[in-house]
Amino acid sequence: MRAAWARWLGLGAWLAPLLFFAIVPVAVLLLRGTGAHGEAGLSWLASETGALGNTLGISAGAAVLALVLGTPLSLLLFRTDLPLRGAFTVLFTLPSAIPAFIWGMGWLSLASPRAGYLNRLLGEGAFDIYGPAGIAFVEGLSGLPLVLLAGAAALRRVDPALEEAARVCGASPVRALLTTTLPLALPSLLSGTVMVFLMAASSFGVPYLLGISASPPTRVLTTRIYELVLLGGDVGLARAAALATALLLLTPLALVATWALGSSGRVRLSAGKGMASRPFPLGRARGPALAVVGVVCGVLVLLPLGAILLTSLQRSFGAELAWRELTLAHWSGVLLEPRTLRATGRSLLLAAGAGGLVCLLGLAAAVLQRGFRRLGAGVEALAVWPYAVPGTVVALALLLAFSRDLRFILLERVAFVLALAHTPWLLLIAYAAKYLALGARNSAEALAQIDPSLAEAARVSGAGPVRAFVDAPLPLLRPALTVAFVLAFLACATEITMSVLLVPAGSEVLGTLLFELQSYADPAAAAVLACAFVALVVVGQAVLALVGRRGVEAR
Repeated sequence: MRAAWARWLGLGAWLAPLLFFAIVPVAVLLLRGTGAHGEAGLSWLASETGALGNTLGISAGAAVLALVLGTPLSLLLFRTDLPLRGAFTVLFTLPSAIPAFIWGMGWLSLASPRAGYLNRLLGEGAFDIYGPAGIAFVEGLSGLPLVLLAGAAALRRVDPALEEAARVCGASPVRALLTTTLPLALPSLLSGTVMVFLMAASSFGVPYLLGISASPPTRVLTTRIYELVLLGGDVGLARAAALATALLLLTPLALVATWALGSSGRVRLSAGKGMASRPFPLGRARGPALAVVGVVCGVLVLLPLGAILLTSLQRSFGAELAWRELTLAHWSGVLLEPRTLRATGRSLLLAAGAGGLVCLLGLAAAVLQRGFRRLGAGVEALAVWPYAVPGTVVALALLLAFSRDLRFILLERVAFVLALAHTPWLLLIAYAAKYLALGARNSAEALAQIDPSLAEAARVSGAGPVRAFVDAPLPLLRPALTVAFVLAFLACATEITMSVLLVPAGSEVLGTLLFELQSYADPAAAAVLACAFVALVVVGQAVLALVGRRGVEAR
C-alpha cells in the first residue's frame, strides 16, 4: 500500500510542474487565439493569408527538396559499398546539429545579390538567396538529415531476402534495389519529409534573415508573430496568439501523417544473423558515385561553412577578396568583448540548468512509465509532445501565461509571488519544457534494457526503493543520461527562436546576440560567433561519439 501511495505521489510531483509550465500556457494560448478578441479572432486570419500561404509554400518546397536529395543519398550511403560512407554520413547529418540560422548566414554570404562570393565570381545577380525560393532551399538543406536518417533506419529494417528473391526471378541488381528495397523504405522517407515540412513551418531565423529583407518582403507565420509581439499591447498579443493557434494546428496534422506513414512502412523481419545484408556493389560506378557525392557534400555542407569562416576574417562583409584584407581583428574583438562574455556565461548556465532539468524530469518520466504500465503511454505523451510544438508557440504561450505576476495566498497569512516575466527564468522553463523529450526518450530506452531483477536484488538485501534504484539501475543509466544532457545542452546553448522572444533587454544570450549582430549590426562579427557555435557543436558531437563508444565497449 505504501509503495502504491509513493508511486502516485511521485506521479503528482512530476505532473504538477509539467501542467503548470507546459500544458496550461498552451491552453491559455489556444483560448486567447480562438476566443472572441475583436480583430484577433479566427476571422482575422483572413488578412494574413499571405503569411499562411508563404508558410505552406516554403515548407512544401523544403520538404520536396529534402526528399529529392535524401532518397538517393540514403541508398548510396546505407545500401551500397560507396567509399568513405562513414565520413559522408557525419557531414550530411551535421545540418541537424547546427542551427538553421547559421546555414542561412552561410548561404547569404555566398548568394547575396551584390556582396555574395558566388555573385562576385560569376557576376552580380547570378544568384539571389532572398525570397521564398531561397528560404525553402536553406530549410530543405537543414532538414535533409531527417529524411536521410529515416531512410537509413528503413533500409536496415528491410529483409535482404526480398531483394535476393527478385534477383532469382531475373531482375538486375539495380532493378531489384529499386523495385523491392526502395518501395519498402519509401514510407519512412515520406515520414521524414513530413517532419521537414513541420520543421520549416516552425522556423523563424531563416525566414526572418532571408525574407524580411527581400523585395518585396516575404513574411511567414513565425515572423508575423514576432512582429506582432514587438507591436506590444493586448491587440498585438491577441493577434499573435491567433496566428500561433493556426501554426499549432499544423503539429497534430503532421504527427498523424508521420504515424500513418510509419505504420504503413513497418516490415516484419526474421530474427538471426541472416538478417545482415551485403552492401550493393557499385562496381565501375564507385568512382563517379564518389565524385558526385563528394561534390554534393562540398557544395551543400562545406561551402556555406567556409563562407562563414571567410566572412569572419574580412574587415567588413562585401570588402575586396584579397589575402592582405583578411584579419583576425573581429575574432579578438567579438570573443573578448564583455558583452559576449556575459552572454556566453548566461547561455552556458541556462543550457546546463536546462540539461539538468531535462535529465531529472526525463528520468522520472521513464521510471513512472515502468511503474504505471497502463498510464505509461500517457506519461510518455505528456513528456514528448512539447518537442513537437513550434518554439515560437512555446515562447508566446509562456509570454501570455506569465505576462503578469502570479500571487498565491496560503491560509490568508502567507503570500507567494511568482514573477517570471522579463526574467531569464522564463527562458530556462521554455528550454526544459521544449527538450524534455530528449531526457524521457533516452532514459526510457536505457531503462527498458535493464533487468528489473537488479533493483529487486537490492531490495531483498535490505535497501529501500530509492537506495535500490540509486545503487543498481542508476549507474547503468549514466551513459544515456549523459547523452541526453549533452543533446539538451547543445540545443539550448545554440537556440535562437525562443531566446529572441523571451530574453529581456540587457540579458542577452548567445542566440540573441548572434541574431542581433547578423540582422542589425555587423555580419562579419556575427560570422565569428557563428564559427564559435559550430565549434561548440563539433565538440559536443565528439563527446557523444566518445560516450557511445564507451557504452559499446562496456557491453
